Amino acid sequence: MSVIFLKTLAIFLMIAAGFLVRRVRMVDDPFNRQLSLLLTHVFYPALIVSAIVRNYTLASLAANWTLPAGSALIMGAGWAVGRLALRGLAREPEGLRRTFHYQCTMNNYSFLPIMLVSGLFGGKAVAQVVFASLGAELCFWTLGIQALTGHTQPRQVLRNLLTTPMVALAAAIAVLVLGAALPPAAALPAGVRLTGGMLLDTCQWIGQATIPVSAVVCGCRMATIEARHLLSRPMLAMLGLRLGLIPALAVLGLALLPLPADARPVLLVVAVQPAAMASVTMAEIYRTDAHFAAASVFLTHAACLLTIPLWLQVLGV
Repeated sequence: MSVIFLKTLAIFLMIAAGFLVRRVRMVDDPFNRQLSLLLTHVFYPALIVSAIVRNYTLASLAANWTLPAGSALIMGAGWAVGRLALRGLAREPEGLRRTFHYQCTMNNYSFLPIMLVSGLFGGKAVAQVVFASLGAELCFWTLGIQALTGHTQPRQVLRNLLTTPMVALAAAIAVLVLGAALPPAAALPAGVRLTGGMLLDTCQWIGQATIPVSAVVCGCRMATIEARHLLSRPMLAMLGLRLGLIPALAVLGLALLPLPADARPVLLVVAVQPAAMASVTMAEIYRTDAHFAAASVFLTHAACLLTIPLWLQVLGV
């Protein structure tokens, strides 16, 4: 319980930094949107490359296919529930409805789970979260973007895949394929090894900015939240679905997958997470309802201090 509380509190402290700089007017809304673009096109792609190349080989990717399949199942359950819930939000603004559907689809599948499983299960579990995020990433740029934009045409869905993070994911897999085809690293020229190591280190350093920058972007938007953003029917629905019904359906779905014994607890942690912090960034970029996104992130993260320990106790994790 204390580990979960402290790890989640660390997220809130980073969010508080963004809240403060916005309240004292060091930044404004246009700057926040530019920072969101920088996060999506620079910091996050670097994190993807570093995490995949450093933690996996081509063989391990193929052998552990149930991990990304499990995270994709979790996001797919959220998308389906959100799609059904939109019928009850027909009178709400279109931007809010799209943001609502996106947040039902995508939870905090990497940042907070990484912090939690590192304290609960150790370093191997962190690598499992990173690998599992492959499935979530595919859902992010397909189902998630479809929810935000409302596009359903196959051509547009394919275009959504041609994004910087997806290019980074393809590049990381290509590096693993190349590594499997080349001789062992010790047999390569020293210049090649040093250059490869330098590039990978650069990606790692840049990627380390992803979590704090995402939290700052979220905090900046939270500084503009009003009471009406927190106390509303859509917000109550978001709390119930994101922290209750969607995790329950995801847990049932995971029971059907042939997961390794050590992977199941990791995916259960992912399944019970609050709304994605990145939803604020995506709402900024796609100009939907960033206020609702920020309020949802704040409330679901505050509530998860109670719901995550309860879920993990019930599930025997």
